[in-house]
Amino acid sequence: MKREQLLHRRLNTLETLDDAVSAMRSLSAHHFRLSRRNLPAARVYREEIEKGLAEVGVNQVMDVTAPPGLLLVVSDLGLCGDYNTRLVQTAVAEFQEQVAGPLYCVGRRPRAALARQRMQPKRQYPAPASVDGLPGLLLQLAQDMLDDFLRKDFGSLFVVSARFEGAGRFSPMVTCVLPIRPARPADPLRPTNYQSYRRLAAVAVREFLYTTLHELLLDSLASEHGMRLLAAESARQWLEETAETVRRQLSACRSEATTQEVLDIVAGANPRQRGLK
Repeated sequence: MKREQLLHRRLNTLETLDDAVSAMRSLSAHHFRLSRRNLPAARVYREEIEKGLAEVGVNQVMDVTAPPGLLLVVSDLGLCGDYNTRLVQTAVAEFQEQVAGPLYCVGRRPRAALARQRMQPKRQYPAPASVDGLPGLLLQLAQDMLDDFLRKDFGSLFVVSARFEGAGRFSPMVTCVLPIRPARPADPLRPTNYQSYRRLAAVAVREFLYTTLHELLLDSLASEHGMRLLAAESARQWLEETAETVRRQLSACRSEATTQEVLDIVAGANPRQRGLK
């Protein structure tokens, strides 16, 4: 009887876990679809801004006297496989190779892993769990990065983030976002009397930094939720298999109890039958 109660409790626990994992899987699927849907448009917009920078003639020079800065984009939530681990490993290797200066981190989950490597972020930002959380983070993040760059806290800024390659697949990548160097040459625009070149360049640089970080964060968000979908699906399969095993054990336990009851009845009836004879 005690074993049967124990199996009942374990089965109830597994069913509760399955409900929780299923809810997380549905939520991740929703955010995965949104981030993946917005990603192509973000890439096209960033390319157009980059083209505009080339036409304005913005081409910043790297300040070699200041150390390079590093921005790591990870997650605040778990159940996403080795997503955070691989990104932290890439950041550690990049940090040691470049003898980087200040470290910035979007996402607080890998704090312990960074502390073991003696990497203390100068600033940490909460990682957005959805597309709706990106604008608020981007406004502060882009402004902070630009302010520190202009103060020469770092001479260049590299971003370690995930590049989305499909559901459950991503690759860590390192992107240089500052100083800005247009990837394609273009014929410069003629000067205008409506706006000074300095003002126009400042607006273009700010917009480019914002859109580039937006694209990188969307990439990371799609990768994170894709990995979480894969992990949730694996967890559901394990829970279903384990629950089925427990059900078979429970059925066998009930059969054993029923058989034992029949044997006890028969064993109790035999003495009475011998007494009657």
